[in-house]
Amino acid sequence: FNDNSKTRFTPNEPVNAELPATGFAQHTAFIGSIGIEARPWQKYRISNGHKYRADRPSPTFTLDYKKGFSQIFGSDVDYDLLEIGFKESLRTGIIGRLDLNLKVGKFLNTRSMYFMDYKHFAGNQTPFITSDPAGSFRLLPYYTFSTRNQYFSANVHYHFRKFLITRIPKARMLGLSENFFMNYLATPYSNNYTELGYGLNGILRLFRLEFATAFQNGTYINNGFRIGISTNMVVRFSDN
Repeated sequence: FNDNSKTRFTPNEPVNAELPATGFAQHTAFIGSIGIEARPWQKYRISNGHKYRADRPSPTFTLDYKKGFSQIFGSDVDYDLLEIGFKESLRTGIIGRLDLNLKVGKFLNTRSMYFMDYKHFAGNQTPFITSDPAGSFRLLPYYTFSTRNQYFSANVHYHFRKFLITRIPKARMLGLSENFFMNYLATPYSNNYTELGYGLNGILRLFRLEFATAFQNGTYINNGFRIGISTNMVVRFSDN
């Protein structure tokens, strides 16, 4: 529809702290992965011959292994990644609910890798947040801290029954709830990247509005507002 010979495009090479340049040559990759998920304390109930999970779920432990195979079908990659995860949702009486999502991983072998083989994290640089509130970052650049080394991430999300606005009975009747969250990322170059934030959930019973602030080694970096789907809706979708 439009051919403008004066238009110049920059290379699609994201900025990364570990690599001076993230561009890559044409290559072939044969990759395999296997994962194990365990809920050792999960309880069930049986009703009318059907088995259901109990209301109080077990913590979830995960073990994932990813392998880049060299010289199979002409594959040019050769690496091994091991990751261990822990996920839990705790009800703290009538006060609220605490959601935890922890992951630790390490590349055991990095003989031949390209930038897409690095470990990437769920960052966000738009005004909208569509991923799991207890499993993603709000302000993290998409690829700056992607790594081929060891890493640790922690996402903590707390739902208050009563906090500030929700101390007003009418606000609770409208379906509003308040959340506090903390996200943390440790890689060799992330400098203890941390996000702290507050969210108002259940706006029009559908949306949530969040404000987050980011730090590195305790030094302020930036802040921003984010709009997302109500966490109640997210939980229902995930349960289905």
